Amino acid sequence: MPCLNKNKKMNHSKIKVPVTVLMVTSMIFLSARLQAQISAQQILTKMDKVVYGPKDKVADVEMTMVNLSTGKKTVKKAILMQKGADKKLFIYTWPVPDKGIGTLTSGSDIYLYIPIFKKPKKITSLSESSTFNSSDFSLSDTPNSSYSQTYNPELLSSTKDAWILKLIPKSKNSNYGYLEVTVNKIHFYPEKIGYYGRNGTKIKEAVYNYIKPGKYWAAKEVTMKDLKKRHSTRIIMSNIKFDQGLKDSLFTSDNLVKLAEEKRAEKSNK
Repeated sequence: MPCLNKNKKMNHSKIKVPVTVLMVTSMIFLSARLQAQISAQQILTKMDKVVYGPKDKVADVEMTMVNLSTGKKTVKKAILMQKGADKKLFIYTWPVPDKGIGTLTSGSDIYLYIPIFKKPKKITSLSESSTFNSSDFSLSDTPNSSYSQTYNPELLSSTKDAWILKLIPKSKNSNYGYLEVTVNKIHFYPEKIGYYGRNGTKIKEAVYNYIKPGKYWAAKEVTMKDLKKRHSTRIIMSNIKFDQGLKDSLFTSDNLVKLAEEKRAEKSNK
């Protein structure tokens, strides 16, 4: 065997690490450090910028409601017009019995229009907790202000790909005890929202699938499950258009009636 010189020391100065490797490693550690330092409020603010980034949005909506116990399905269609977080028009276009049923959100006011009654009805906070037209969404599930304005956030945990936030309602009149939101670390959109009762029991869960058809991200598909009723509603949006120049004057109770009656009069087109 060759004789080993135990006193011989390795010359570390001859070992060289490529500069690019050092740079990439430093960037990874810096990114991880910044992610660790980001606050719950900063995450929620960035999420708001994604969710409410467009000045306005219009889209066609298809809703598929499924009884998870029996497998029975019901399909409905509607149009959506939205400006910011606090102005929304949602009007059913199919099936025929539902044509013309619509809701208007304008600031803190919410109206429901059912053609048979010929007049929009202002919704109370109690009614907001009820599911809308047999779906698993209630009117309060789409807040009429940004998440930052509606909730106080806490950072529960962090994974490689997402942050988990606990959103505690600022209002004592909220229908939920808190929300648990999974926020994508790269794009800051919500991937999942769990809705919990005041006793801490999980009531519903929404899963989001985002796309970027233009300069903005949009929730192309949302599936809401009512865990107690074993019922789900999947919403798919198509023909999504942003920044169409929608005026504030569009979002009035009179215009809700006008647009709803126009849709009701249109020839049925499944």
